[in-house]
Amino acid sequence: MSEEIGKALQSVVERVNQAAARRPKVTAGRQGSSRSPAAVAAERRVVKGEEAVWGRGVAAARLVIPHHTDARMKNDSCFVLPQTLPSVPPRLVAVSKTKPPEMVVEAYRQGQRNFGENYVNELVEKASDPLILESCPEIKWHFIGHLQKSNVNKLLSVPNLFLVETVDSAKLADKVNSSWQRIRGAGVQRLKVMLQINTSGEQSKHGLPPEETVNAVKHIVSQCSALHFSGLMTIGRYGYNLTLGPNPDFQMLLSRRQELCDGLKLPVEEVELSMGMSTDFEHAIEVGATNVRVGSIIFGNRDYPNSAANTPNPSPMPSPAPSPEKTSKVVSEEAAKKMQHLTVSGH
Repeated sequence: MSEEIGKALQSVVERVNQAAARRPKVTAGRQGSSRSPAAVAAERRVVKGEEAVWGRGVAAARLVIPHHTDARMKNDSCFVLPQTLPSVPPRLVAVSKTKPPEMVVEAYRQGQRNFGENYVNELVEKASDPLILESCPEIKWHFIGHLQKSNVNKLLSVPNLFLVETVDSAKLADKVNSSWQRIRGAGVQRLKVMLQINTSGEQSKHGLPPEETVNAVKHIVSQCSALHFSGLMTIGRYGYNLTLGPNPDFQMLLSRRQELCDGLKLPVEEVELSMGMSTDFEHAIEVGATNVRVGSIIFGNRDYPNSAANTPNPSPMPSPAPSPEKTSKVVSEEAAKKMQHLTVSGH
């Protein structure tokens, strides 16, 4: 088991770093993120050919598009590059749901520190496991599943809880804020949270409508003193065909981040983007993801036991919405081919 996890994790880390290296580079131009919407619109250009220029005159920022970038990405009229791409490697979150503590410990021994779980009960049980507590003192737990207000107190009791990625309303933010203050005390460090956006508009998906992003973040920043707003998160539509062009859900999240930063005068580099999973994390990184959630290609495909805590429906496909990691078993082969076509270097 240890050798398999080690090799799989090393492969994913290498792919993460390679994807980050393929990001378009800003070689000159103005810095800063607090520009007006009109200025932003004036500076955006559709990528045509080998490079795109944002801005006007000698101060224009020139974006060099790598030669091996897929031609559809260069020429697609919907392709919008973020105005500031992260300068640091994205964070890899190893999604360990349904996997035993021994696998978490092995990945930790290989250098992995950030782990994600979708179900509150499973995270509470796993994070409190004596083996993990003893062997993984620096572990950082991410909660990446739907959070109900009735489970907030239970979630916030998790040792080494690092980031809640799925706050999807101002009311939920208020609940998390008050509970964190009560459970952890006034002097404790603020809890990092992300706002989940339903970029695909599917009723089966959780998340805030994109048009409510700015107001919700404004509420968190101004009214939730115990929370630290870290960024935006999306799941998006499953099985998107990358040969059609850049993932529109990722493009939507990029757009909402820019709108958010312009409206609230937030530095772009301080607003993370959590997007991308096992079948599309490389593409997500290339267009600006700072946090990717990868599970099955590290730990293997999952068996979902009948459990009232985790899977109310014994069917392999949960209700109401299928898990991103569960569907990867169906689309992984096809998506891997598309990702290879999109991301393999021509060097």
